Amino acid sequence: MKTRRTPAQSESVVADLMMPHQANGLRTPSVFGGVIVSLVDRCAALSAMRHCSGQATTLSIDRVLFKEPIRVGELVEVRARVVHVGRTSMSILANVFAEHIASGGARRHTNECWLTFVHLDATGKPAPVPALELETDEDRRLHALAASRRAQALTERREA
Repeated sequence: MKTRRTPAQSESVVADLMMPHQANGLRTPSVFGGVIVSLVDRCAALSAMRHCSGQATTLSIDRVLFKEPIRVGELVEVRARVVHVGRTSMSILANVFAEHIASGGARRHTNECWLTFVHLDATGKPAPVPALELETDEDRRLHALAASRRAQALTERREA
């Protein structure tokens, strides 16, 4: 196993065209949040697996921020990367973009999601992950933010 990996090495992209069966039944329909969360979870899983070069499973979806609706006919792109690692866990930031390609519409940042994954060995037990090598100022900023979020989550778990 490689001892260090960069956030860029774990970056993954998943894209899908939103179809009518993925929308709610409101007067002005938008895509179900669960459809977007599913895309985010798959993309984040790819990032986690890239980082640890093996199996990884979702531990938590810590936060999903829906900034604006996504409509049927829009192309949704999820971009995820590992931004912080623990001994066996990885914090992943996923950003969601929507684009109405049929009308040449602008690309919009619609969602931000924070997830935690755990690396699993061949027997399904938590396994160590490679260290994270921070290359850019943005890498360092997101790493510090993720570390703060992780500390808060651990405090909340202990208090529960």
